[in-house]
Amino acid sequence: MAKGNQFINKSLAKDVENGHIVQELPEVEFEGRMCSLFTPISPTHCIICGSPLKRNEYYDRFAISSYGIIRCPVSYWICSNPDCKKHHHDMLIGVTGSANYSDEYIEKMQCVRYDGRCTLWNSRITGEIFTEGLTDTSGRAPCPTTLWKYEQKQGKISAQELTSQDINFNGVLHIDGHWVKTGWRNYIEAQLGKELTNREWKRLRYKVIYVVATEDKVVLDFQITNIMPSYLELVPLLNRIKSRIPNGDISKIVSDEDSAIIGAVAHVLPNVSHSFCVFHQLQNVTQKYLDEFGSIENIPLHEIELYDLVNDLILAESVIESTLCYKEIMKRASEIDLSKASEKVVSYAEKIYFNNRKLLEKGFTPETNNVMEQLFSLIKDVMNQARSFKIVDGLANFCYNLFVSVNKRRFNTGAWRGLSPLSRAEIKYG
Repeated sequence: MAKGNQFINKSLAKDVENGHIVQELPEVEFEGRMCSLFTPISPTHCIICGSPLKRNEYYDRFAISSYGIIRCPVSYWICSNPDCKKHHHDMLIGVTGSANYSDEYIEKMQCVRYDGRCTLWNSRITGEIFTEGLTDTSGRAPCPTTLWKYEQKQGKISAQELTSQDINFNGVLHIDGHWVKTGWRNYIEAQLGKELTNREWKRLRYKVIYVVATEDKVVLDFQITNIMPSYLELVPLLNRIKSRIPNGDISKIVSDEDSAIIGAVAHVLPNVSHSFCVFHQLQNVTQKYLDEFGSIENIPLHEIELYDLVNDLILAESVIESTLCYKEIMKRASEIDLSKASEKVVSYAEKIYFNNRKLLEKGFTPETNNVMEQLFSLIKDVMNQARSFKIVDGLANFCYNLFVSVNKRRFNTGAWRGLSPLSRAEIKYG
C-alpha cells in the first residue's frame, strides 16, 4: 500500500487492545521449539547442587530492543538446599545474561557501526535510528562499554569466519597496508618508565594493517604490524594464506613498492609472479595536466604526445622498454616549450623511471587494477570515524568484524547490484 510516492512500512504497524498498543514479536527457536522473543524461561534445579529451586521474589526487567523498551515480568529463585542457597534468575530469550540490551538490538548496532560509520563514543545515533517511530522520544542506545565488550566477543566469531571462509578467485591476490592510530599513552609511558615527547609518541602510536584481498574485493586476512616493518612481520600472514589456498592456485601477487611486502612474498611465495600497482602513478600524471588545463582535450597537441609517452613509461613491462620511453621523453622535452604541467610531469617521469626500473630488474610487472584503493576508501572512512584504538587486541577484533561486514555488504549500483563480494566471487569462480 502506498500513500502518494511514499511506501508505508508495515513492520511498524501495531494493534490496539483495551487502549494499549500491542505489537507482535517474532519467534525464535529455543531448545527445539519456537518461542516469542523476550519470553522468560525459568530454571528448575540448582546449577551447583542440583536441588529443586523455590521462587524468591518477582521482578520486572526492561529490555531495550528495536521493538521499543519491553517490560518483562521475571522471577528470582533460590536453591531449596539450606547448605547451598544459590540464587538464580529467569532467562529472557534473546537477551544475553543479565544485560538489558537485547541481542538483536546490539547486532543491529553493529550494522550501524560498520555500515553507517557510527563510533562507539557516539552510539546515541543507534537509539535514534532503531526506535524512530516506536516511541514519542528517541530510544536509549547501549553505552560504549557494553558495545565494546560485545565487539570483542563478536570479533572472535568473525575471526573464525574470516580465516576459514571458502576462497573463490582468479588466482590474483592484492596486498596493501593502511596506517591507523593506536596506543594508550599513559600505559606505554609506564611500561617504558619515562615520559614521551609528542614526536616520540606519534612515532610509537601508529600501526599498519596489511590486508590481503581478491580482485572481487573479498578480504581474506590481515596482519597488524609496527610502522616500517621488517618483512618477517608479514611472513605469518602469507603463511596463513598459503596454507588456505591449494599449491599452484595463486598465480600473481599485486602490491605497491612496499619493501616488507616484497620481502615476505619472495620468502613465502618465491615462484609466484609479483606485480606492482601503477594506478597512482597514472593518476598523478593525469592530475598534473588537469590542474592546469582542466581536461585532457585542452592539452596542446605537442604536449599530448609527451603525456602518452609518460603513460607508456609507467606501463613498460621491461627495462629495455622503460629505457626507450624515458630517452624519448627527455628528447621531446628538449625540443618543445613546456608548460608548467609538462615540466612537473617530466620531473616526475624521471623519478618514476628509476623507481620502476629497480622493480622491473627484479622481475616485477606493472598492474593498473586499483582493488586495494577502492577497498581502503571504505576502510579509511570507517577508521577515521573510529579515530583511534587503545589496545591492539581491540583493533584486531574491530578489523575482523569490519572485514566480515565488508565481504557480506551488498553493492548498491552497477551490474552486480544486490550481491555481495562473496556472492560475486562464488558466481564467477565457484
